[in-house]
Amino acid sequence: MTRVLAFEHHYPVPPDRLFALVTDLDTLEAVTKPWVQFHHLPSGPVHEGQVIDVALSLFGLFPVRPYQMRVMKCDPVARVMRSEEDGMGIHKLTHELHVQAEDTGAVLTDRIEIDAGWMTPFVAIWAHIIYRRRHPIRLRLLGITPPGAAGP
Repeated sequence: MTRVLAFEHHYPVPPDRLFALVTDLDTLEAVTKPWVQFHHLPSGPVHEGQVIDVALSLFGLFPVRPYQMRVMKCDPVARVMRSEEDGMGIHKLTHELHVQAEDTGAVLTDRIEIDAGWMTPFVAIWAHIIYRRRHPIRLRLLGITPPGAAGP
């Protein structure tokens, strides 16, 4: 059983700046805490062909489990990245992201395809929560106050 999720978020920044942010492993760690804790995550931008072997823990409460991310495509000119991932009961997770220019800045489109066998619906709910939560954190990392957030 496979489930596909898609998200679109708009950012008032140049598309190259947004692509650099969303393909940086330091940002990945920042946008997933505290829900997902990475162990052995390298630092810096991802690159095509990179294999990232990490261990994950949900909330830091569940046992640390191996997880692998393979960067199948990373094209900063086209602003496209695709990874294939597995581990923690996930048979295959494919994450494709595209960053495109728009009049007010850039739009990020995420497409996540999940196959976790009988756990697919639960993993999809978890992924939906995590991917939606990333947007306001990215805005803060870009120095933008998220809508509805209290100002300084």
